Amino acid sequence: MLKNKGITLIALVVTIVVLLILAGVSITAVFGENGIISGAQKAKEKTDESIKQEQEDVGKLVNQLEEFEREGLPDTVKEAIQKGTIFTVNKQIKDESGKTMTVPKGFKVKEGTTIDEGVVIADSEGNEFVWVPCTVDEYKKHEYNNTENDAGKRVQDKSESGAADAGWNTWYYRAYSDWKDDVDEKANKESVKNNGGFYIARYEAGVPKEASFYVEASAEGVKSKGYQTSKNDISGDVKPVSKKGVQAWNLISQINAKEVSGRMYSGDTYGVRSQLVDGTAWDTAVTWISKEYPGIEKDSTKYGNYASSKGENQITEDNCLFAGHLYKYDKKNSNASIGWCLGKSYQYGSFTSGYTDNWTDADGDASSKYNEYDNDTNTYKYRHFVEMATGASDNTKLKNIYDMAGNMYEYTTEYGYHGGTSNGERYAVRRGGCFNVYGSEYPISMRGGEAFATSASSPNTGFRVALYVK
Repeated sequence: MLKNKGITLIALVVTIVVLLILAGVSITAVFGENGIISGAQKAKEKTDESIKQEQEDVGKLVNQLEEFEREGLPDTVKEAIQKGTIFTVNKQIKDESGKTMTVPKGFKVKEGTTIDEGVVIADSEGNEFVWVPCTVDEYKKHEYNNTENDAGKRVQDKSESGAADAGWNTWYYRAYSDWKDDVDEKANKESVKNNGGFYIARYEAGVPKEASFYVEASAEGVKSKGYQTSKNDISGDVKPVSKKGVQAWNLISQINAKEVSGRMYSGDTYGVRSQLVDGTAWDTAVTWISKEYPGIEKDSTKYGNYASSKGENQITEDNCLFAGHLYKYDKKNSNASIGWCLGKSYQYGSFTSGYTDNWTDADGDASSKYNEYDNDTNTYKYRHFVEMATGASDNTKLKNIYDMAGNMYEYTTEYGYHGGTSNGERYAVRRGGCFNVYGSEYPISMRGGEAFATSASSPNTGFRVALYVK
């Protein structure tokens, strides 16, 4: 009996030793230097290296293919226009003077012999943009002093950095220190640095045909449901257009203008990013324009649709597309303004020879009250203003860009809280003047930062799209 127990104990010890040996072997096999886990880790590292190498090889191949494509594309502005080539990749080309620009994928060069003149590109649907050349150092926001008047928060000052003769108009802007530009400034600067400029829409944003408020017009007259007031509806996939002779997209908020501007070009079909024009792009474009038109930053009367355009600007086209609006005042009661009486439709006609449109407001038909005289104050109760369709007059063209001065105030991506408002309201910046103000007071450089909410809309306020090459 004792002999059997001894054998059993020896067997147990032997079994444990064998198990320990097997465990050691297993642990070594799993965790050792050449074990399963180590092997798996090495295999993963090799796989990662292979994937990285494959990606690099694919990238090199793509670059080689793109370079091959570039070699087959036009090298000059003149050649690109003559051939009508739609660029399949982004490519830098030269004008007659040797200056360069980048034509993005999906666009063709439409017109403009030199970059200084303003070279126009167009996509397959006819949307047009103008190249604004600049270095990354030239691509900058205009500088303003932060000053306050006796009232504390609002100033009207044309001075730049304290220089009284600088002439950049900064209505209600400089006293506020909380302005922000809601845009990817780093990405924009990188694009400008790599490509030598950016694109700005040739026309103010126009209403697309897909929109429920689109107004179709022809040389025979308006074929539409009339002037529409529902332009803040951006449901669906409506996108602005940049085309000549289209109903301007006003009555939209800055918030919605930013949204639809970003929709215009997304994905990989085109070699650009689209956005609402930012403050830096506007200032850079104005600086570029003013080099050829000195003084325009101080007085843009002769170059835009302003309240005085009929007399001073000589917009004489006989077949302009426009809408006439009335602005109603109550001069007998504290000189208060009441609001807009919108024209019933867009129409073709002479800009300088009267208007056949009718107007309606809460009081009914306002056409009979047009220019009604107030004998007590010796003023008109209504004033008549004209909103022009996009690019309706060549007299508003600067560097191949239409209506940056006058016609519509135009939003930028800038906003501010004006030092903190009790209700948290955000206020939008608007640029360039509009059809119911004067070009001497609201020139192309004008920056309005008054209390106009980012959610508000107006018939005298529209927007413009900017493009940055990817």
